[in-house]
Amino acid sequence: MKTVRGWVLLTVGLCGLVAASVPAQGIPAFARRTGLRCTACHEAWPVLNDFGRAFRDNGYQLRTGKDKPTDNPFAFWPTSFRLTPSYQYSSVSAQQTDQGKKTLGTGGVADAAMDFLAAGTLNDDVGFLVVPTGFASNGNVHLESYWVYFSRLFGNSDWFNVRVGKHEVDLPVSAHRSIELTNSYLIYNYHPAAASDVAGAFAIDQNQRGFEITGHDRGSFTRYNFSVFDGNGSPGSRNGFESPSFYGHFQKYWQLDSYSVSELELGAWGAYAQYPTQTLTLNGQPIGGAGGSLRPSERYGVEASILLGPATTPVHLSLVLAHGQDNKDLYQGAAVRNATWNGGFFEAIWVPPVDGLHWSLFTRYDMIRNDKQPTTDVPKSMNDQDQFTIGTKYTLAFFNRNEYAIHVEYATNNMKHMAFDGGNQRTMTWFAGIDFAF
Repeated sequence: MKTVRGWVLLTVGLCGLVAASVPAQGIPAFARRTGLRCTACHEAWPVLNDFGRAFRDNGYQLRTGKDKPTDNPFAFWPTSFRLTPSYQYSSVSAQQTDQGKKTLGTGGVADAAMDFLAAGTLNDDVGFLVVPTGFASNGNVHLESYWVYFSRLFGNSDWFNVRVGKHEVDLPVSAHRSIELTNSYLIYNYHPAAASDVAGAFAIDQNQRGFEITGHDRGSFTRYNFSVFDGNGSPGSRNGFESPSFYGHFQKYWQLDSYSVSELELGAWGAYAQYPTQTLTLNGQPIGGAGGSLRPSERYGVEASILLGPATTPVHLSLVLAHGQDNKDLYQGAAVRNATWNGGFFEAIWVPPVDGLHWSLFTRYDMIRNDKQPTTDVPKSMNDQDQFTIGTKYTLAFFNRNEYAIHVEYATNNMKHMAFDGGNQRTMTWFAGIDFAF
């Protein structure tokens, strides 16, 4: 059990570090190309508004007849970068030391990573995105995203488009365009007793390698997405895809002619990821990519959102609920039943109608409640989580060439029975930085 707790704590810590450097996929290069300010596509940068969602779904095209690369200004180059110099203080309670149970904390200016973003069109109805990320002092760089998007494959219909490459699946609320920078959405990456779970590395908020079929109406008010991909973190299997996995999403938006409520949205989503539980061996050692006996890790749910007030300066409320299940055969141990859990999050973002749309205020509450643990020797509520985030972003300037903002955020997460002595454990983070994209 100490090993399980240790791995969960490490996973939580890494998620916090990763969340502080995830890329936003709307970039100032689009503003330079179109002549529009960043506020044309973002209600609270980097969260997309209706226009930004339609621009993305159209393959980064305005559909004005000038979307070919040859229509761009000669000096234009479709690249941008994003960086967040910041100070961060983090602490973890209930740590075991020779001097007794302690809360351990550390702070300082973060060793920030950078996202280099290149995106645009290759031709009419052909878009692309490439995002190398890293560039910190450790020298590591990897491709966070890389894909080509073919839109309107049949006539002029937007109901069948194909994306190929490594991409973010169409989540109810994007993890890569989240306004928060400290904590990830729990329901996207949670696994009960993850340390012994073969599928423990699977996180639906991580970009997946595969292809996506997507369609939408004019304005992207009715949308669907279906992705087939290699489950991230899989050791591989003897199939056409490494651990073939699937994701689907449907959304419907209604714009209302009302000052008090300007838009409503409902949706449903689900992920079915598979991981091998057996493998071929050579001299008793596993052979890479030779896994078999696939078993599923599932999560699915519903969503709803509402815009209160005018669409340009709304209070945006989002509610996402989820149910998850990991097959008992995925656990390398004495699992006796499938592990199941319920969870969700509620998020509120407000753009006050003052000071030229510079302010954004936000808060989010995430929850995990375990329903059945894979073994009967641990409390049902082990690793139940309550995560709370609050913050503000003040955009100092937004042009059609760059945007930069002061970002201040506080986040805390309470995890039941995760301390070394079986008690609860709490993580806490203070974050303050300059978030800018150019």
